[in-house]
Amino acid sequence: MEFSTEQAGLQRRMAATRDLAQRRLAVMHELGAHRGARVLEIGCGAGLLLRDIALATGPHGLAAGIDLLPDQVAAARAAIGGVPGARADKGDAGALDWPDGTFDAGVATHVLEYLDTPERALAEMRRVLKPGGRLVIVATNWDADFWHGVEEAVAAPALQAWRAAMPWPNLPAKLGPILLAQGFGALRQVPLPVVNTGLADDALAPWMARLIAAEAGAPAGPAWLAALTEADEKGELFYSSVPILTVATAI
Repeated sequence: MEFSTEQAGLQRRMAATRDLAQRRLAVMHELGAHRGARVLEIGCGAGLLLRDIALATGPHGLAAGIDLLPDQVAAARAAIGGVPGARADKGDAGALDWPDGTFDAGVATHVLEYLDTPERALAEMRRVLKPGGRLVIVATNWDADFWHGVEEAVAAPALQAWRAAMPWPNLPAKLGPILLAQGFGALRQVPLPVVNTGLADDALAPWMARLIAAEAGAPAGPAWLAALTEADEKGELFYSSVPILTVATAI
């Protein structure tokens, strides 16, 4: 799945919401980044998590982020500007430009489900992690996402377009065997639930809705957004999502 410039911009705006701020706290807790550690983020996007990692690892550590899109790399560099030990570069998750055993930990939040071959990215992550290194992944089982307030005839075309564009729409359910095959063990998974009852800008729902609309295109996308706005004005909108945080250890 390839993101357009519009979708990448929506993702960056989404990163600033309170829902994703809470998610970053959960990721940082599991990542265990500490002074002097070397941490790699795949798909650094807006750079907000990368900045948190850099502040935790300090000037004698390394917080390295990569992203395929130049706009995302530029946004990440702006976010980490002036933070010692932080860098963001254009890079491919399936061909990491780092020697074996470089990093103490790695993280990928809402990246792997968009890849055609997440196994390749995970094999590369295992290669650049030290034995015992921690890997944190956040991905969503998209079949469990729930929208209420929009008629099925309007919602279905947009949601079906989003799911159809996703190479791995239910990746968390399949991650265990994939990680084991790529040299990871000590697997653990925990939910990171989100519930929104409106389209406030600091919530996940409006930005997720716009991402779906951009993927669906006309006429399904605009019809979907108009129906959501109407449901919100009536106080009938409800959105729930349960991303899954997976923690694994390099064997």
